[in-house]
Amino acid sequence: MQRLSFSSLALASVLSLVGCASEVVTTPGDPTSPTPADAGKTFATAEAAPKYEGTAFTAMQIFDAEKGVYLDEAALVAQLGEVKLVFFGEQHETAPVQELELWALTRMTAKFSDVSLAMEHFQRDEQPILDDYVAGNLTPEDFEKKSQPWPNYAKYWKPLVDHMKEKGRPVVGLNVPKEALDTLYAAYPKKPLEAFNALGDSFKYAGSIAPRPIPAPDDAFKAYFADNFDPNAHSNMGMKPAEALAYFTDLAVIRDETMGYFAAEEAKKGGRVLTVAGDFHAQTGLATPDRAVRYLGKDASAYRIVSTTPRTKLAEAMAKRVSDRKLARFWFVFDAK
Repeated sequence: MQRLSFSSLALASVLSLVGCASEVVTTPGDPTSPTPADAGKTFATAEAAPKYEGTAFTAMQIFDAEKGVYLDEAALVAQLGEVKLVFFGEQHETAPVQELELWALTRMTAKFSDVSLAMEHFQRDEQPILDDYVAGNLTPEDFEKKSQPWPNYAKYWKPLVDHMKEKGRPVVGLNVPKEALDTLYAAYPKKPLEAFNALGDSFKYAGSIAPRPIPAPDDAFKAYFADNFDPNAHSNMGMKPAEALAYFTDLAVIRDETMGYFAAEEAKKGGRVLTVAGDFHAQTGLATPDRAVRYLGKDASAYRIVSTTPRTKLAEAMAKRVSDRKLARFWFVFDAK
């Protein structure tokens, strides 16, 4: 999602709250979380905190926006391990970002044996194909032909899927099937939410979308979507800007309800779920995360949000608020190579 620029004073004020001590041992509060020996360390300043290297990124550091401190990787994993749902907000097709997703995933699976990976990048109706691939029943070539992954899957997201295949852990498709969206488009000028809620159990893709009816989006979601919507991108459909905004707000909430529902269904199996999705869907929690915990019967304390930012835009990310919410709690702050 787009971020607005502003003074770096916001970050300085955050860091001033924690003084100049170099490091503090942190202990997770959940009694089911790792022992204190595994809890890692926190650091009051970037200068004292560790830096991590990758192929597409350099000098990555982990910032906890809630506490105003930096973490080492053990502290991050301990924090993420306290909840069943972790959402990683990404900028699509951005090499440092997808590599950082893999960085987080490999550390979570090294620590916890129950991690599933849920992805926006696969339609839910392709789940049997995902299962077959992870089980070793499909070649990579056959998998990519059958699963309808996003363009450039092999370059950006294949390493995540292959890591889960190596671990023998599930990869979960979250997205609305294209065929279901085509059904909604064909119902125009009926509003997408109205058409979606009218879909019965006999609909071919009924099991690959959120249960109906789903509620209309609240004002906070509408404002969040409007701030990220470009009406000119849909001018070829012949809609006026106000009509296009309402129409695509409906489609957005249908997508987030569906992704949240299937992330929650995976979490109900008892393990931890790392969901990888675009910034809009993950950041703030207003889109997919809030819906996932609603399906779980829990609140926002049941999830953590991770995102990324170039170091030069950290202060900008810290100061941005949407409906009084921060964009994310944990930030991977990096320099691109």
